[in-house]
Amino acid sequence: MKSKIVLLAIFLISLVGTFYLFLHSSPLETSLKTEILSNYFPQNPNDDLILPMGYTLAPWPESFQGEPIVTKLTYTKGPPQKFIESMTQIWRPVEVELTLFGPKTVISEYRLQDWRKCFKSEFFCTSEKKKFWERVFPDQSEHQDHLIQATWFESQDPKGARGVHLVVNARTHQIDRFAVITENGIVQVFSLKSISNPIGLEAREQFLKTLGALKVSDDLNSSRLWIESKLKTVSLNDIRNLKDQKARFRKLILTQNWIYSYLSVNPTSVDSFFHLAGITHELAMSLLRSNSPIFESQEAWLLSFQPLLSTLIRYARDFPKSESQVQNMEALLQDYLVAQNKITHK
Repeated sequence: MKSKIVLLAIFLISLVGTFYLFLHSSPLETSLKTEILSNYFPQNPNDDLILPMGYTLAPWPESFQGEPIVTKLTYTKGPPQKFIESMTQIWRPVEVELTLFGPKTVISEYRLQDWRKCFKSEFFCTSEKKKFWERVFPDQSEHQDHLIQATWFESQDPKGARGVHLVVNARTHQIDRFAVITENGIVQVFSLKSISNPIGLEAREQFLKTLGALKVSDDLNSSRLWIESKLKTVSLNDIRNLKDQKARFRKLILTQNWIYSYLSVNPTSVDSFFHLAGITHELAMSLLRSNSPIFESQEAWLLSFQPLLSTLIRYARDFPKSESQVQNMEALLQDYLVAQNKITHK
């Protein structure tokens, strides 16, 4: 009899302890509520802005508050064998940045439906959840105290985005991290860091529309063909001959974004990095030669060109037999540095 009482007491203590942990657990440790995304795919989209980013396709915004959105890249070893680790769109310098992470497989045998069941459960697949969070939220310890929300999101569009949405609300900014999961279980993360003011709110609303327009597919071939067809239309001479200076800069930035898009689905050729360096050099030299600033963010862009060209050179060096491309890219960098130095010391 005493042994039964002891066992019952142990059970009750365990139950109370579990309930206490449940009440005090992180959003990452509980079953996730469902968030429904509205479908924002436009009826008459601008084909030039419909770009693949990894396993997703959407009409991406070319500007924010009237300023073009430009992209920066930091070096992490990957191409030509692996996807680029990440690239960051600068919507507004310092205040709004969107980081697009390369596709990754967390658990090879897990599909979308498996992850959906996993995140809807309370006590099951804990080890799988841990692996997932380690891959999509590696800076968890840094933001743990500010994590206010974790939800499972679904789309009204059968081909739309589905996955996990995390919200980190720090004192000066908010981070919205969306882990989009394909039917085959490939995970692609989009992380928007936006300032905590009306500008940040506008950015979050605009990005939610982009997310709501995403089409998700496990097939990269059609995406590659789509963006390849865009790049074949590019003529640098035609861009240079544009009389409207602002239109010329916007076309150069659009072409940059097309190449970034191509790199997100096919980072296997050094030529893509070489062409991106060429377009970047053209944009940088055009901005340096302009008599007066054309865009508000122009000075911030000029500061970003040297590290971007240096990063592209590092990527190019990882390709076999790329010596000639690397030499040409180094010449582009030196040409830019000389021009910048001349203007600085006028």
